[in-house]
Amino acid sequence: MKKNIIYVILLIAVFTSACKKKPDAAPPNTNEVNATVVVSPTSTITINAKGSNAKLGCSFWGGGNFISGTNETNAAIYIAYVNGSGASCVSNPGTYNFSCEYRKNGTDSNTPIWSNNGANRGSITFTAINDHYMEGFFNAVSRCNYGSCVIGVDSVIINGTFKGNF
Repeated sequence: MKKNIIYVILLIAVFTSACKKKPDAAPPNTNEVNATVVVSPTSTITINAKGSNAKLGCSFWGGGNFISGTNETNAAIYIAYVNGSGASCVSNPGTYNFSCEYRKNGTDSNTPIWSNNGANRGSITFTAINDHYMEGFFNAVSRCNYGSCVIGVDSVIINGTFKGNF
């Protein structure tokens, strides 16, 4: 009798666990941020960030749109767009002014930062955007503003593309 009760309990446990719906797996992160950073006429850095190394989105607390990409050697670009009224994200395709930074090593807080402050900031163009997807391209001339700048390299040219879900 005890063996039959144990057998029934085991059968119930097996069928109960087999019938439970497994949680849906998160969709794969297919985001892409691709950038070319021309440091000097003979030096070019390529950032082809995919998946978790490519971050895109709209800040929940009114910080505007953000885009970042990091390559395998930790070279990184950081892009931010905040509209003139200060809080909202882009909701329509178009070309906008933006902030763009390049770091030779995004994991080292002492590495120089080139940013596009000044008159010729460049632009970012959103070719497609909705509440969960963005796509477009950007270009900027960024000057070394923070940290120990590389002698002879006071500015870099940054061009690139982005696409993905957020």
